This record gives sequence, structure tokens and C-alpha cells, in this order.
Amino acid sequence: LTVVVRLVTEGSVSLVSILGIVGIALAFLLISGLIGTRLAPPLFSAIEWTSRSTGTMIALALAFTLAFAELASLARLAPIVGAFVAGLALGRSRQRERIGRELAPVGHLFIPVFFLQIGIDVDVSSFADGGVLATAAVLVVVATIGKLLSPLGAVGTPGDRWLIGFGMLPRGEVGLIFATIGLQSGVLDPSLYAALLLVVLITTLVTPQLLKVRYAAIRGEVRARAPSPTAEMPAGGWLRLIGGEVELAAIPSPHLALPIALDAAVMVGSAQPSPGLLDWLSEVAKPETHWDRRANLSLLRVVQFGNARSWRFLETVGVLDRVLPELAETIRTRLADPFQLDPMNTHRWALIEELRGVVESRPDLAADYGKLAHPEWLLLAALLVEGLQASESPVATARRIVRRLDLGARAEQEIAGLVEDRDLLWAAASRADGLDEEGVVQLASHLDTPERARALYLLSLASGTDRESWERERLRELHELIQDALANPDLTGLEARNLVGRRKAEAMRLVQRPDLAARIEHAPRAYVLRQDSAAIARQARLLEPLITSSEARVLITPLGDGPGHWLDVAARDRPGLLAAATGVLGGLGLNVSQALVATWPDGAALESFLVSGPQPMPEGDDLVHQIEDNLDRPVTADPLPQVVVVFDDRSSAWHTVCEISGSDRPGLLHAFASTLAAAGIDVQTARVTTADGVALGGFEVTNRSGAKLTETDKERVRTFLAAGGTSRRRSRLGGWIRLAH
Repeated sequence: LTVVVRLVTEGSVSLVSILGIVGIALAFLLISGLIGTRLAPPLFSAIEWTSRSTGTMIALALAFTLAFAELASLARLAPIVGAFVAGLALGRSRQRERIGRELAPVGHLFIPVFFLQIGIDVDVSSFADGGVLATAAVLVVVATIGKLLSPLGAVGTPGDRWLIGFGMLPRGEVGLIFATIGLQSGVLDPSLYAALLLVVLITTLVTPQLLKVRYAAIRGEVRARAPSPTAEMPAGGWLRLIGGEVELAAIPSPHLALPIALDAAVMVGSAQPSPGLLDWLSEVAKPETHWDRRANLSLLRVVQFGNARSWRFLETVGVLDRVLPELAETIRTRLADPFQLDPMNTHRWALIEELRGVVESRPDLAADYGKLAHPEWLLLAALLVEGLQASESPVATARRIVRRLDLGARAEQEIAGLVEDRDLLWAAASRADGLDEEGVVQLASHLDTPERARALYLLSLASGTDRESWERERLRELHELIQDALANPDLTGLEARNLVGRRKAEAMRLVQRPDLAARIEHAPRAYVLRQDSAAIARQARLLEPLITSSEARVLITPLGDGPGHWLDVAARDRPGLLAAATGVLGGLGLNVSQALVATWPDGAALESFLVSGPQPMPEGDDLVHQIEDNLDRPVTADPLPQVVVVFDDRSSAWHTVCEISGSDRPGLLHAFASTLAAAGIDVQTARVTTADGVALGGFEVTNRSGAKLTETDKERVRTFLAAGGTSRRRSRLGGWIRLAH
């Protein structure tokens, strides 16, 4: 092109000038290519590191390209040559995908303008001119002959010569660029320019038809030469890898196309499909889509071991559209994305790749993955989570896909559950109270099994690789708490869940008020497990409306089948509440044989005591005043040297279990509660029993930070038990008291 332009602009060229032009062109390509490919990577890494504006990268990339185009012009070469070298250089940089993505809108603006300018420059009426048509016909013949002779360079290769020639036939945008340069420089007149445009149009439009005819002929020849199909699998399997190509060992029966295509997809991840394999899969009009065990296993192997090449292969041969049309639609949507420039990225399932990376990066996660009975279900769920993002009802679609694959009811439930709960753990971990017992127990009850909880944890980690390290650590803590809760059937077992639901429903029927029903619905799980429905309804009435921080309510109910009374106290949760209430009861000579305290998320607190003692029972108003007065006093703990205490940090994920034993006596519950309060320890739950004059108790406790007791905390409790003591101010004790018998 440069020689021809020089010839027209200067009138003549000599052999020396032609050699000079060729030398300059070669020198430009070598020098600019070498400098560009070495300069671009560090330059654009520095730009990315130092730039503060997101537009800096794209602006400088465009300037870099235009600069190389200008250098080509200075070397008296076509600017497209310089731009091409710039593209090679930018392609070596680490920022190539970002540059390509952000340059795409520039192309969307200028490429249509380029074609518009071509249309403006051509005189359409010249297409009917005889001279233009004759010139175009000659050029088409010459171009066709040249391209059909080009496959001579493919001698010794298995490719079809006609297919190669037909595939090279079309002239495209580069031809149009050269024609435009020729028109602008005077090399071409309008008639020849119009003839070249006709050549581009004709070769572009006729090529697909020629390829279709030739490919049909090749398939006919292959079909004629092919051996008869067989259903008997050769030794070593239907597929074999020879010379880096995946080939058929024999011609299978058409009904085997689905599992063979899926098996081939795994192998194609690191090899090339042979023409024979592609021809056979294309020849099979519609592979059987009945999902038997073999086809299921083959698909799960694609999910587990396949890559973008595997999925592109399935999409190319038409299998994906017939067996998983939902995923095929997702890939088509990606292909239509103007910012998706890398064709392989359209077939990548990033969540599966992240899941593999997460498992491979840490031994503890690899161990969790190894504990899964069905890791393939997790991978399939990850595929559906990403592949069904645009679906209006991803859970229903996931169920439909699993049913189509005939994996069974359990697989459907597990996979659909993972799709539905894909954001559940991150949402829970992000809440301030996400690691509290009640919320964790609810999550554990919902997830139901350690297998599903473990799978969801791994899926959540894979979807959150961009999160901060402290967020991932909090997610790990949440998972460990869920696993601990699932290991305790008293908290999350089926019997416990059924009992909680039944008691809440019965209590709601007894109250028949929306505000009381809401109070019952949010009642702590441990509290519901230890109360009957009538008591739950009674205590809900006492708690509503929500009490203020300066008051209390008391309800005394006779025990129907024996001596004693239930004494219920409603208050706002505060430190030292247990010690204050038990101190009043002990002062009145009332013996506490059972006790329960529950706290609601809105701060409502309930204390319920089974008491016996002098008759008649004291008035409720007197009890209220005495309890409120007690809350304002320091806590005094008497020595309890006869009480033996043992601490256990393994029995609960949230609390230290404090086991006590000692001679039973009146006021023992208050004495030990005062010891804990004075030591700055919060009681979460408690169980106290008496047998043969020996009191046995189990208290679940935390320190002021809400964590398990440290060795310092435990030693302080032992000190107060041995010598007693008094807290400075009860308000400094901190924490929430939730005592339950």
C-alpha cells in the first residue's frame, strides 16, 4: 500500500526507493514492536498504581495507541500499522482486559461512524455502472482464485483444502480501511472504490453459503466411509487422546451421544476435539436427553473438573442448549455484553473456580470439603447460583433442573436449599448479634444437617473472596457455632424443633392477641423448651406492653397440683437482676426450687420462680418495690467454702459451663448468684436440682465481654467463693442475665 501511494503521489519509484520503503517498514515493526512490548507492561502498571481517576487508564491507553499510529505516519506507513503494534504491546500488559473492556465504548462510537463514512463516500448509483460491475467481477474472480490456491500451503495437514479456501475468501474491515486510504490519497477513483466495496460485499455474503455446501458434502463423504455404529464400548472407553486430540475409539450408537459428549467435554479442557468427534456429534441430530446414572455422573464430572473450554465445547456442539438451556441462555447473554471481549470468559463459571481455589488454598477447608458426602452437589449448586442469576425464580428453576437430571429428591432438596440460602450466612455474619446463641440456633435448625451447613459455608467463602479478612474470620466463627449447635440435639434436633413450634402455636391460640402472639413468636428457644404453653401464654400477658426500665411487674400463680406458687417477675434486662430477685425471695423466707429467666431481643426480661414458704404469700406490690430497691444496692457475696465448682469450656459453643455441688440449704441459689454477680460474671442459663441433701447446679456463664471465661475470670469466681466480697456498683457488672431452669 505504501509503495502504491508513493507511486501516485511522487509519480515514480525506483528499486532503491522500494527497498528503502520495505526496510523502513521492517525497521519500524521490529523497533516499535520491541520497544512497545517492553514499555507497555511497566508503564501501565505504574499508571494503574498512581492514577486517582478511573478514566486515566483508558485515556492514556488511547493516547498510547494514537502515538504509535502517528509514529507509523512519520515513517510514511499506514497509521493502522502503528495502531496494530500498539495493540500487540498493550496485549502484553497485565491491564489488557481492563483496557479492552474500557476501550469497547470508544469502538461502539467510532466503528459505526467508520462504516457510515464509507457509505457516504460511495456513489450507490455507480453499482449499476457497467464498468464498475465488470471491474468488480474481475476482482472477485482474481480474489477467489487466489484464495482457493492458498491452501497449497496446507499440504500435509488433515484440513480440507476447499474449506480453507472458502474460509479465507471474505474481505473485511481491513480491506475497507485500505480502500478508504486509497480513495483519500488519490490511488483509487470513485469507480474503482465502488468496485472494491462490491468485492467486499460479495465475498462476505457468499462465503457462508459456500461453507455450508462444502461442509454438507464432507459430512456425506464421512457418513459414507464411516463404519456402522455400535453400542458395545471398546476396551479403554469410547474416547482416547492421540496427539493432543480427543478422538472416538469407535462409532457409538446415537443414544450414547449425551454421556460421550459430556465425557469429551472434560478431556477437551486440556486438549483439542478431533474433526471426527465434532463431525459425529454434529451428525447426531438430537442426542438422547434421558438422564440415566451414567449421564448424571458424566455431567457431574464436567462440573467438577471442566473449565471454560469444556463448556464452550458443549455449547458449540449444541449439547448445552438441549440439556441445560438455562445455562446456554446465560452464555448467550454474556456474548451479547459489549464489555465482554474475551470469548472464553463467556463460558467461565467463576464461582466454581473460586470454590476450587478456596478449597485448595487452605488445609482446613480441604478437610471440610473432604467431609462432604456429596461434594458434587455443592459444585452443581455453585454452577446454578451463578448460571441462574438472571432468572426470575432461581430456586424453582434449580429444582426443575435437578428433577430433569433425575438426581433424586434428596439432591433436589439440598441443591435448591443451597441456591436459596446462598447469601444467608454472609447476612447473618454481618449483623451485630449474628453470633448470639438464639440466632445461631435458628440458623442451625434451618440448615438442619452438618453436611448442608458445611456446604453452604464453603459456597459462601467462594462467593466472598473479595471480602475483608475480618469478615471471613467472622464467617468462620459463625460456621463453627452452627456446627456446635447441630451437634447438640437438645437445641436443634427434630424433636426440639417440633416441640418449640407446637408450644408456640398452642400459646398463641390461648392469647389470641397480635401483640402477645408477636411476643411468643420471638421468645427464646431455650425458654420455650422449658415451659408449657399455658405458662408461656401467662407470661406473655405479663410482659405486654413492654415495661419501662424503672418499673417491674409481678404475677403470683398457685401451683395447681401441689404446694407452692409460681412467682413471675417482668422487668427490663439489667445486670444483677437474678441476684436482686433471689435476695428478696430469700429475705421473705421463700425457698426457690426452680428458676427460669428469659430475655427478649427488645430488652424485656422474665424471671419465673417456683417458690414455697410461709403463707399467705406476700403482696405483689411489696415484691416489686423490694426488687427495685435491691437493684440499686451493691451485691454482697458470702463465702461458700462448702461449694465445689468445676468449669467446662467444651460443652457449649458460647458459654463456660459452671458445675457446682454442695450441701443443700435455703438461699443457696441466691448465694451463688450473688457470688457470680460480684465477680462480674453473667448467668445465661441455670439448672438446679437437689437429691439426698446435695444441691447440684449447672450454670452457663460469660464474662463482661460476653465471651467464655478466661482463667482470670475463673480464679476470681473461686476467690469469691472462698472469701466472699462485695461489688462496687451493680451497674458496673455488665452483661445480660438469662437464667433458665
